[in-house]
Amino acid sequence: MRSRAPLRLVPSPVAGERSEDRGFIETLYGEYHSELGRYVARMLPGGRQEAEVILQETYIKLLRLQDLRPLQENPRAYLFTVATNLVRDSLRSHLRRKTDQHDSFDEHDHASVTVSPQGSAEWQQSLQQLKQALLKLKPVTRKVFLLSRFEEMTYPEVAAALSISTRSVERHMSTALKHLQQELNELL
Repeated sequence: MRSRAPLRLVPSPVAGERSEDRGFIETLYGEYHSELGRYVARMLPGGRQEAEVILQETYIKLLRLQDLRPLQENPRAYLFTVATNLVRDSLRSHLRRKTDQHDSFDEHDHASVTVSPQGSAEWQQSLQQLKQALLKLKPVTRKVFLLSRFEEMTYPEVAAALSISTRSVERHMSTALKHLQQELNELL
């Protein structure tokens, strides 16, 4: 991967800016550019591409400094502090944008569905028809069906509970399902 040359801005001179100050800043920026870039890239979700933006903003902030003493006293710490603060600002901004994308939960938009009296009556009628259809089955076939579908037992468990073979359970289930399909055809 090629290393990019440090960013060089050629803005109009800022009031009070001396050329030796600018040279000092450019030298420091060039010296710490790749190390600072790796540091910033680890903290950002956008990686290296987003880090370049932060590095450019760091350089601009340095150029706008009125007092270079803190930068001259401990240049590495000062550069990393400025970059860290810019990363924090960027992350805060990123989080604000993410929260703007979420919809709030409104109770009236997500109201629970209550059963109408008509729906309740239809449900009761369907249950009554199912009971009548089940009562028309032979007791063993009905017991096999109820254990399998309502007690959620496997065929071997039903066979063990009723002391019959698994093959008999399969035949009883087949008979029960065919019978219920015929009896309840209008419900399905």
